[in-house]
Amino acid sequence: MADVALQLIHAAFTLLLNYLMLDAGFASHEIASMIGNRYLTVLLCSVPLALLVKGRRLRPFMMAGAILSPLVALLLVFVIQMRNTELIRLLMAAWGVTFSLLQILVMPYILLNGNQKHNTESIALFFSAGNVTIIIVGVLSYLLPLWNSFFDTQTLLILYSVAGFSGVYFLFQLPVQEKVGKRVPLSSLHTDYDWHLILQAVVPTFLIALGAGFTIPVINLFFHDVHGMEAPAFSIMNAVAFSLVVISGLLIPEVKRAFGYQVAITLMQSLAVLFLFLMATTEWYNHLPIAIVIAAVTFTLRQPLMNMAGPMTSELTMNYVGERNREMISAMNAAIWSGCWFMSAKVFAVLREAGVTYSNIIFITVVLYIIGVAWYYGLIKAHERRIQHD
Repeated sequence: MADVALQLIHAAFTLLLNYLMLDAGFASHEIASMIGNRYLTVLLCSVPLALLVKGRRLRPFMMAGAILSPLVALLLVFVIQMRNTELIRLLMAAWGVTFSLLQILVMPYILLNGNQKHNTESIALFFSAGNVTIIIVGVLSYLLPLWNSFFDTQTLLILYSVAGFSGVYFLFQLPVQEKVGKRVPLSSLHTDYDWHLILQAVVPTFLIALGAGFTIPVINLFFHDVHGMEAPAFSIMNAVAFSLVVISGLLIPEVKRAFGYQVAITLMQSLAVLFLFLMATTEWYNHLPIAIVIAAVTFTLRQPLMNMAGPMTSELTMNYVGERNREMISAMNAAIWSGCWFMSAKVFAVLREAGVTYSNIIFITVVLYIIGVAWYYGLIKAHERRIQHD
């Protein structure tokens, strides 16, 4: 629930923040460049954070994130209206750091303090937290403006940011005593972590994260510029998509038990890539009324397929690298996602400023996804061989 509170802000940023910046007069390439800053700071702080918290209680760090993240989000919403580009960049960066204090540490906390028999369900529930908030924000962001014009984009973002402070209450409900990991001295970093396993596990994450960075943070710009979709319609479309994501996320542990990682990861991701490709091609015939329907349907179907594989890829990599590497792999995954999204945002800004179409940019994502899915397939086979050997 503490994670849900901050994910509420993250969902609002995902669905609405770009529209607020468009309303403030920023161009798409300017928006992509500025939001890249929040991913850069997560990249820079993730691994140092993992080293800092190793062997320490995680609850105080998560508490700091629960307090600071909503505060920074509120400041950011107000500063956008001032059109102070440098201050926006600074607050974007600060929000990335404060959000990471909770987001990066939740998974290690769960695995250290939860029931190991229910790890798969715990991980699936953790991933569902972010998806549920997309539904909540999507539905409210569609209905509230219809009910009263007071609920414009800025007002909604303020309300979601204030609601984010509720995470503090839920963190206070966690036990004061907690199990901590084994501390690793800096002098023995090269020996106390299994770097060869960590590097093998993060390669597919890097490929998929790099591809996702060209699409996910700016997908609302695609629907706005190519199909003329405004914030309320985009919000309700995401609410429908992530309703399917939540359902599929809760079903995926049973899929994994019945069919293994090959279906739970490889098949689901492959279908998601196909739907992403079909969505991108709608720019070729966006003058036809059917184009926006196909784009919305393929987007809605792609979301649950790609997201339901997320808990399984996390479980696979956590199991593959072993217990003593979990904080590090969690931090490196966060760093990779943020670093790749920072790079992708910057490249996206350059490509859009140069006039490259959205479809061609999304095709970059498709190619990187294909390579990443193939690498996960190899990782699954290596994990299965290790289990058989043990």
